[in-house]
Amino acid sequence: MAINLNNFIIDRVRRGTMFSPATGEVLWSITQIKDASLSMTSESADVTDAIGSVIMKFDRSKNAEFSASNALFDTNLAAAQFGSAKQVADTDATICVPAYEYQAVNAGKIILSHVPAGPEGAEIKYIYALNNDSSLGTRYELGEAVSATAFTVDAASRTITVPTGVTGNVAVFYEYEAENAVMLENNATDFPTAGKFVLEVIGKDTCDAEKTYYAYVVFPNAKLKPDMDLSFTTDGGHPFSMTMMQDYCDLEKRLFNIYIAE
Repeated sequence: MAINLNNFIIDRVRRGTMFSPATGEVLWSITQIKDASLSMTSESADVTDAIGSVIMKFDRSKNAEFSASNALFDTNLAAAQFGSAKQVADTDATICVPAYEYQAVNAGKIILSHVPAGPEGAEIKYIYALNNDSSLGTRYELGEAVSATAFTVDAASRTITVPTGVTGNVAVFYEYEAENAVMLENNATDFPTAGKFVLEVIGKDTCDAEKTYYAYVVFPNAKLKPDMDLSFTTDGGHPFSMTMMQDYCDLEKRLFNIYIAE
C-alpha cells in the first residue's frame, strides 16, 4: 500500500554514519546524537539599474551545514575530526601512555603499578614528596646511588628506592607501554576527509501513532569540520559539524536527499 506522508513527527535521531566514498565501508557511526540541526543558505547575484535598484536576482548556489552533538565522547568521531586513524594497542603493538600514581614508602621503597618506559636506567628522572593536601612537595632527582636527595630505579621490578629519610607518600609521573589503550592523534597538518553521511531519524505519522517511520537524510558529499569546542564535563557532549558539498561530477548537483519509509 502506497503512503503519502505529509506531516512527520520527529521522535529522535537514531544514528549517523559516515561511509568511505571510495569503498563504501563504514568509517564511523554514532548512536547518541542530540541537538541535530540542518542549516541551508543560498547565494545570489543582483542586477541593478543606474541608481542601484535591484531589477532582477539570479540564484547562483546553495549551501548546507549539519551540526549536532553526540551525548558521549566518541573516539571514532574524534579521530575523524582530527583527520587521523584511531590507534588501538594490543600485545604486538603497544602504545606508550602517561601515568601518575602515588605510593606509600615501605622499607625505603615504592612499587609502581607498571613497568616504566624510557632510556635504560633513567626511565624516571624525578619523584616528589606528596603533601597531605595532595600538592607536590620536595623534588628528588635520579642518581647513581641512593642518597639524602637522590633515588634509584629498577624498571624490571617496578621498584624505586627513595632517598634516605623519605617517608610518607611519594608521587611519580612516568610512561609505560600499554597493551590495552587507545590513542587519538591530532596533527596540525592533518584534516578530515569527505564521505557520504547518512542520518537515520525515527518518527510518527500525525494520524496514526502506532506506525513508526524511518527518515533517512543522505548527504552524498559531506566533510567534517575540524573546528570544535570539547568540554571535559559529564554533560558536555561531543559536538561536531559538517559542510555539505555538491559532487561536481554529479549532473544533478545533489546536496542531500530525504527518504521516508514505513
